[in-house]
Amino acid sequence: MSLAFLRWGVLILVCLIAPLATAAEAKKLRRPKAKGAKLVHVQRGERLQHAAAAAFKRMHESARTEGVSLRVTSGYRSRQEQRWLYERYRKGLGPQAARPGRSNHQRGLAVDLVVGDVSTTTYEWLASNACRFGFRRTVASEPWHWEYRPRTTRAPAKGQDCLGRDTTPDLQDTPLAKKDPS
Repeated sequence: MSLAFLRWGVLILVCLIAPLATAAEAKKLRRPKAKGAKLVHVQRGERLQHAAAAAFKRMHESARTEGVSLRVTSGYRSRQEQRWLYERYRKGLGPQAARPGRSNHQRGLAVDLVVGDVSTTTYEWLASNACRFGFRRTVASEPWHWEYRPRTTRAPAKGQDCLGRDTTPDLQDTPLAKKDPS
């Protein structure tokens, strides 16, 4: 009789330990988060993953040369920061926030910018140019949220912007075209 109890005890112990081992293996297979990647300061103490930061800095400089200011309000977030934002959102105390573990802010690949709404010069510049730097808008309800996704963000065709609009100057507007032919 004690042998039967011993067998049941071993079986129960195996049933309790097996899920822990499986969870540990699953954790090893998950995609690495930003904590393993190098984070780089981009602006106002905000950080992004190294490649995203380099692309953002190039985009920021390009915007600046065209008279547009790109100001960062949020970059990388720790799991604790994301959890806090998500809990505030769930309680109706803050803006929409992704569940912890589902935000590219935690990977250092998302940046929130001061853009106003979709009719501002800043937003218009981003919509027209961000794809050239690997950034795109991924949340329809958040015009300020841009993610670095260079592998899946298409560069514009030659002579076009990210919205597919022609960027070549109109020949009729050039000084040579306005010259009197006589």
